[in-house]
Amino acid sequence: MKVSEYIAQYLQKQGITDAFGIPGGVILELMYALDATEGVTPHLSFHEQCAGFAACGYAQAGGKLGVAYATKGPGFTNLLTAMADAYYDSIPVLFITAHSAATLPEGCRLVADQDMDTCGMVRNITKYAKRIDDIEEISISLEKACQIAKDGRKGPVFLDIAASLFKKEMISSASVLHQVEHIDTEKYVSLICSEIKSAKRPVILLGDGINQSATNDAINRFIEKAGVPLLSSRYCHNIVRNQEYYYGYVGSHGIRYANFILSKADLVVSLGNRLYFPSHSLSYSKIIEHAKFLRFDIDDGELNKHPDMENGVKVDLASLLSTLEQSESDYGSHDDWVHICNVLRKELWDEDVNSAVGLLSGLLKNISIDYTLVNDVGNNEFWMSRACVYAQVKNRTLYSKSFGALGNALGKAIGAYYATRKPVVAFVGDQGFQMNVQELQFIAQHRLPIAIVILNNESSGMIKDREAMAGYAYSLHTTRESGYGTPDFSALAKAYGISWFRADSEFSLGGIIEPMMIELLIPDNQTLTPSLPRGRDMQDLEPRLDNLKYNKLNAL
Repeated sequence: MKVSEYIAQYLQKQGITDAFGIPGGVILELMYALDATEGVTPHLSFHEQCAGFAACGYAQAGGKLGVAYATKGPGFTNLLTAMADAYYDSIPVLFITAHSAATLPEGCRLVADQDMDTCGMVRNITKYAKRIDDIEEISISLEKACQIAKDGRKGPVFLDIAASLFKKEMISSASVLHQVEHIDTEKYVSLICSEIKSAKRPVILLGDGINQSATNDAINRFIEKAGVPLLSSRYCHNIVRNQEYYYGYVGSHGIRYANFILSKADLVVSLGNRLYFPSHSLSYSKIIEHAKFLRFDIDDGELNKHPDMENGVKVDLASLLSTLEQSESDYGSHDDWVHICNVLRKELWDEDVNSAVGLLSGLLKNISIDYTLVNDVGNNEFWMSRACVYAQVKNRTLYSKSFGALGNALGKAIGAYYATRKPVVAFVGDQGFQMNVQELQFIAQHRLPIAIVILNNESSGMIKDREAMAGYAYSLHTTRESGYGTPDFSALAKAYGISWFRADSEFSLGGIIEPMMIELLIPDNQTLTPSLPRGRDMQDLEPRLDNLKYNKLNAL
């Protein structure tokens, strides 16, 4: 068996069905091996960045390892943005490139065209990076990379393989698999139960760690038993099925009633949530001072970020929640607190539902739960998040969270489709859409059931707002008058053979069976609201509520 065949068959055994990349001389042998392996399909992307994003979307939506490959030099460097996105958002992806030169001598800029110190460049945005020049290293490095990508806090790994090895006969080495650390969760379950029972105003705060650990069912069964108000980060609004217990996502652009509820809590049980805000934040310091935090996360680094908080526990959420859902503990009654949360939600239910949110809510009203949603970066993603909660949509929704990679949505939509084989809806702004518009060729050529919803305000809206807030006297490169521009999207769709619609409040995203493009016209003066000015109490968002109403709700 050749090395290329061994790699392809190993990936097949990992359950990988699809890989994404662009041909290049040094990677051809691996591509042909993937194509010859039953059940594995290599896909031609139209930019390596989108091949990487497709692998990210495949991993996020499918809950398994994603794979992207590229040739050396610019093929490799084009992968870096997607690699960083996978690292910051904890997505397990194997990135593979190849090289043809010997190790670079010290002081020499290059030995062969396009070869470079790849591992040195990616070491800070991968969990594992290995250059392979000896055939004896293949099996050990591949096995190690795939395990590291999926263990603990997930993330990307990188292999740069000497192209000359692909055609050689494989030499296997001893397995390097190690045992995953086991943490006894019984004592933590008892702690959670007793603290919830004794608290007057407990909340459970979820993060995207729930999606990443595939514990959605377990958390729902736990919530049903505990009967405690549930809040989340903006990136996991899809998790809780029972709307009775879910009160939205918190944050500087959070839902008002969610921020109000968090501000009043005396116990916060944080599960897989990074608690992104800084400990010294004037806006969030009050909740740190008067609420007890129980924090559970897979990453020590995140737990150590808030040294002034106690009870940070490194734990595997799957194990913890499995034990929690089976526990028959008494969580006590919190009817008075739940009533207050219900009042806040009722009073502020449609607060900050602007025309963009309303239009998106209308689009989502009949959407199938099987569809995956993908959000690009910009004002569009905040409007979309608010619409999902307002329309009570529970579809899995993919974001570029911490890295915020503008233009990620089309690539991730492609990967999400191949992971689920179900329709996907990608929500993009007019600017982000243009960053990877070439992937329309992929979507159109394969007739993928992907709907692309373009929120077109004919401006770079988020940066335009930032320019105004920063006090600049005029816009620069963010409006048509200052250098920004958009194409005729209907003509663009026609060029690729994709159906185009301009949506109004009556348009619905039901029954997607082929590519389509839906354009939503958003006024260019539609700003991002709500927002939390620096130093203001977390529940006192801008634009401010009527003073009488604010004081009444704040006093509950």
